[in-house]
Amino acid sequence: MIKLLQIDPEQRRELDILFLAKYAEDWSEPPPMVHPHYGRELYTKFEVLSVLRGLAHSVEPCASLEAFEERMRRSPAPDYVFQIYNREAVRNPEILVSSLCARTGVPYLGSPPNVRAMAEDKWITKLMARAAGLLVPEGIAAVVEADLDNPPDFPGPYFVKPRFGANSEGVDEGSICDSWAEARSRASALLAAGEEALIEALAPGLDVTVPVLGGPLALHPVANHSDLREGVQTERQKRFLDPGKRGEPFDDAPLCEELREAALAFAKIVQPCDYLRVDFRVAPDRTFRLLEFNVTCNLATTMSMNVGAGAAGVSHEAMIEHFLCYSLQRQGVLAA
Repeated sequence: MIKLLQIDPEQRRELDILFLAKYAEDWSEPPPMVHPHYGRELYTKFEVLSVLRGLAHSVEPCASLEAFEERMRRSPAPDYVFQIYNREAVRNPEILVSSLCARTGVPYLGSPPNVRAMAEDKWITKLMARAAGLLVPEGIAAVVEADLDNPPDFPGPYFVKPRFGANSEGVDEGSICDSWAEARSRASALLAAGEEALIEALAPGLDVTVPVLGGPLALHPVANHSDLREGVQTERQKRFLDPGKRGEPFDDAPLCEELREAALAFAKIVQPCDYLRVDFRVAPDRTFRLLEFNVTCNLATTMSMNVGAGAAGVSHEAMIEHFLCYSLQRQGVLAA
């Protein structure tokens, strides 16, 4: 049984939270479960807001960085910023959001900017994983066209994706390149669009993610299936705008334990962090390689964090309460 943290009733009555999230509103009625343009994003924010309302005296939604900066100039400041905002029309917006939060001096959810930077850089992630003794796909980073002059010293097929970014942006079946000529062309297009590219050896198998709560505590691993080639998951699938993706508890008990241990070993080198997800690729021979980690994971009831929590006997509400309480204690808002 996982021992979870809880916020006592007296602390709840005194806690004022600013909920910083793209598209967040002060909903009194649920938005569409799947919006034709935004997908499930609105409903996910409604789900999180509904949980927070039961954990605090007040929860004030804030839907833009401009509104956030204006709000933080007014008194009184909130006790805490629950931020799951990671989209903005700038490069690496995740780091910007974390930096803006840090500048206020108000405790906030997630990780400080330096840890956020590690999470958003999939190349640095691989180097850290190797340092922790974990297997990763072979790969190279392309920053300029000259980096593509010669093929890497590992054979194809290749998988080409943006070095930075979240939510599978820039990833689709075209990311799978059977030849170096295809991989070079795909990477060159990313460079031309102002992105750096990560070129890796294609790792066949199944995507399995391990949700980790502050502590760290590893929840049950989750298998993510996709109908696309090699199980590729796209941004539109994750937003429920395209079909063909599903997540379920991974059912290999011995391998689940190995994955949890690997996720915890990695989580210990990316602290401080209130909650995260460590993504692996499990090969048919049951070996696995770390792909990336995410410190602002999707908190929808349908997504991996909650699927893994449910398989571990933890409700959506209890999961959020735990890492919120952990974050509040870590930053001195509540006594540990």
